[in-house]
Amino acid sequence: MKRIVALLLVLFLPVTALAADYCECPDAATHAERQKNFDRVLYAYQTMGASIALVKDGRIIDTFQYGRANRQDNIPVDSETHFRIASVTKMVSAVGVLQMVEQGIMELDRDIGEYFWYPIRNPYYPDTPITLRQIMSHTATLKDDYHYEKATHGTIELLQHVLNGNYTRMNYYPREPGSYESYSNFGGGMLGVFMEQLTGLQVDEYMSHNVFEPLGISAGYHTPCLPYDTKIARVYNVETTGMTLDPMSMDDCHYDTDPDRTYVHTAGALLISAEGLAKIIIALAGDGSVDGVRLLAPETVAQMRTRQDNIGSVTCDSGRGLNLNIISNSLVRGRTLYGHQGKAYGMICAAYFDPTDQTGVVLLTNGCDTSTVDTIARIARAVISEAYTYFK
Repeated sequence: MKRIVALLLVLFLPVTALAADYCECPDAATHAERQKNFDRVLYAYQTMGASIALVKDGRIIDTFQYGRANRQDNIPVDSETHFRIASVTKMVSAVGVLQMVEQGIMELDRDIGEYFWYPIRNPYYPDTPITLRQIMSHTATLKDDYHYEKATHGTIELLQHVLNGNYTRMNYYPREPGSYESYSNFGGGMLGVFMEQLTGLQVDEYMSHNVFEPLGISAGYHTPCLPYDTKIARVYNVETTGMTLDPMSMDDCHYDTDPDRTYVHTAGALLISAEGLAKIIIALAGDGSVDGVRLLAPETVAQMRTRQDNIGSVTCDSGRGLNLNIISNSLVRGRTLYGHQGKAYGMICAAYFDPTDQTGVVLLTNGCDTSTVDTIARIARAVISEAYTYFK
């Protein structure tokens, strides 16, 4: 039965790849001036390597590359370089899960324990269901600082023991699900669990068939699942000048579904290029489609961008969309931007957009000054501010 569902999902979207000449880039002089301005910003924030993409009106209008993807071998960043994007992964993973909602495989306000062979409840509030809407708005009361943290360091306990075992209390806040907002990587990782549990497909397989391949892009949560010749940026902590992560050395791609152990990857492990990520924010800034390829229905995209404040099973002001941050008058004066930031291993990534004129910016780095103001990285603020001067 799972394989039948999986095949239906694969067939849900057309697989026609987008044209290779997707960028509607400006004249050489305009591009060179913009490149110089971005170089100045990236240099000021001690960036090792970076890739930037600008979007407007459903198209990529310019791209920029900077620095090195691999310092030891002096390999420069180019337009095909894939970066690990940390928590921006959650926004992309949400697209795949919301496709399942559209197909009726999941429901936003249904008890997620009904999708498993064991109950999933906050032990402090055993009568209150935990729902997908709560997970995607960070109100499910899941904590990161015990089993999830151990899993990110390689010690993965079975999910049924984590959420329904002797140590369950360590993984929840003593607050009623839906009534309390607290950012949760664990919740982001649960998106991959749902994919594998309910479709019978491994996370990379599901997302490739339903999101990446239809857009004509390569992306993956495990490096062995990417094409063998994919260019991948190493990650550096520029404060210590040391490499902190070499994604090419990660060989944990599994080809069988294992939902009891897949509660980490969809929170922060995705590797993708700036242009690939730009195509996804084009869909989210618009009606859910990119150049004729539909990822989500218009009403689903609208719901994703809606603040989940006292909606359905959320009984508080979450201040967030469905795995989307919503930032008003802070990144760009007079604009409300939607998207996500990633910060890990000494790097910053960010992807934000404005649906009102379908503009957006993707910034991927593999090492930079990671200082923040009100949780948003200074480098992201500077790049986005510069980019939006070109949209006036």
